[in-house]
Amino acid sequence: MAERWLEQQGQTLSVYIDISAETDLSGLNSGALLAGFGLHLTREFSGKGFEDSLDDQQKEALKTARSEIKGFAFGTTKSVWVPEDEGYQPDDDPEDYEPDYEPGRWVTRSVPGKLKPPFPALQRDIQAIRTPLDAFISAVQARSLDVVVIFDGLDRLISPDKFWAVVHQDFRALRRMRVAVLAAAPLSVLYGEGRSISEHFDRIHHMATLSSEPENNSYLKSVLSHRGGTDILGPDEAELICCASGGVLRDLITLARDAGEAAYIEGSDRILPEHANAVIKQLGESYRRGLGPERVKILRKLSKERFFDVTSSPNIELLVTGRVLEYSAGDFRVHPALGALILKPEKND
Repeated sequence: MAERWLEQQGQTLSVYIDISAETDLSGLNSGALLAGFGLHLTREFSGKGFEDSLDDQQKEALKTARSEIKGFAFGTTKSVWVPEDEGYQPDDDPEDYEPDYEPGRWVTRSVPGKLKPPFPALQRDIQAIRTPLDAFISAVQARSLDVVVIFDGLDRLISPDKFWAVVHQDFRALRRMRVAVLAAAPLSVLYGEGRSISEHFDRIHHMATLSSEPENNSYLKSVLSHRGGTDILGPDEAELICCASGGVLRDLITLARDAGEAAYIEGSDRILPEHANAVIKQLGESYRRGLGPERVKILRKLSKERFFDVTSSPNIELLVTGRVLEYSAGDFRVHPALGALILKPEKND
């Protein structure tokens, strides 16, 4: 939505990147965001026909820049001729040797890319990509357009330390190149030690969880309808899935999709209550996995007393992992899919 709105203003070239769909977040390292941005920027540039108005020299310069960006993202290889009596020299060039007359061997020299898993340790300074990126950015800005990049998926880096380790060099480089950045960040940057990270950004907008109360979930139902969910979801099943999602859009979409798969596997042409209940339990199990007795005790206390201390480390962990949902500054609740499993009365209650 932000991307479309920016485009409608007619003064920006916006680049939307769901980084979680581009590569493996578990191995993400510094420089990977710049690599993803470079690839998307070159596609947007070509897709909008910006190259048509350039002269041959400018086109050749951007062709070289595009090649360098791809090399930075996916890595490069180079064949080097090494004589028998010499060791491998990193700067050797195949053209310097005549293998027909001098005995030796070809050696392939590889430089890993930023988006080729598993990710290696950072071996090249991110300055390596600044020059080719600047070539495209300057060409866009020459058309009186601002460049905006929107990074989605970074909120999956739950730990504030991991999030900051991935983004701080890349975001700083983008700022120096006059590129505006919007990014989805984990909730952990709002609480505890993570709050120091939020101070590095010009503005933080906290997106509170949407209400999933039956009388207030019309927006959640509209999301399902927009995606065609009402074709196979009846009103009762849609209500069930909306309430169980807790208002978390990612969980809402997951539940609807998984319920559709469950119905398909059983040969049903519609999602029935048993399909919805099965995937709700499955989601609850995923949130319950790894919870110890102390965490369960905190969740049960929250359910009874509606009090939640956001300065407590265990509580922050429950919050940033989605087990506890924040609806307002004083309204914290256990995720309904998880609550259905752990908030049942105990035998000795």
